[in-house]
Amino acid sequence: MEIFQIDVLLRLIIAHLLGDFIFQSDRIVRRKKDGLASKYFYFHILTIGLLTYLLLAQWHNWWAPVLIMIIHGAIDLMKIKAKMHHAVGYLTDQALHLLSIVFVWMLITNQSFKSIWEYAGRVEFSSDFLVIMVAYLLISVPTSVLIGQLTTNWQGELSDKSDDGLSNAGKWIGIIERVLILTFILIGQWMPIGFLLAGKSVFRFGDLNRAGERKKTEYILIGTFLSFTFAILIGILTFQIVSDLKIF
Repeated sequence: MEIFQIDVLLRLIIAHLLGDFIFQSDRIVRRKKDGLASKYFYFHILTIGLLTYLLLAQWHNWWAPVLIMIIHGAIDLMKIKAKMHHAVGYLTDQALHLLSIVFVWMLITNQSFKSIWEYAGRVEFSSDFLVIMVAYLLISVPTSVLIGQLTTNWQGELSDKSDDGLSNAGKWIGIIERVLILTFILIGQWMPIGFLLAGKSVFRFGDLNRAGERKKTEYILIGTFLSFTFAILIGILTFQIVSDLKIF
């Protein structure tokens, strides 16, 4: 298996992460729930296809982006029909997308299951930029969505009368803190992570203690620790991968 072939797989994954999270707004997510009757559904699928075509950069190859579009649309329709708006549904949806990407990659590169199995454990490639880019994309919007799904049951218990903050501020605070954590891990600096957690805790504790809202305090703490946990785990995994591959 050649370096080029791994590069193709990483490009397909990046196209998916960009199309399904970075370039898919909350408005598109809400409006595409009508399925085939929604123009937002088709816009999302076309975005996935266009990003796949551009990042794959095989200008003669049009069937791969089209196949990705068809499979992606079918998976999204299945999710809409099954109303899988929870953590298990989210993980199932993303797992199916990943499997479809691997399937298309195998078709593009003429890989067999046997060759992939034999190659596992002895990967040798130098696509450090793409590996790290995948990690940063994972700890941004995808992790925010997962944390939101995991804390859905508690969201309904929060008081509607509380003072609302800035729109989507919590999501972006989470993305920024995970980007910082991943960066600190990749450069081998763990101490700033402790300061980051302590600093956030001080600000949060002051506001919540003054408001006297125990449920909101516990909800924010759960979200914070989930955010830090996912960022650290992805950071360690990424660092281990690039270390084993001798990218640095």
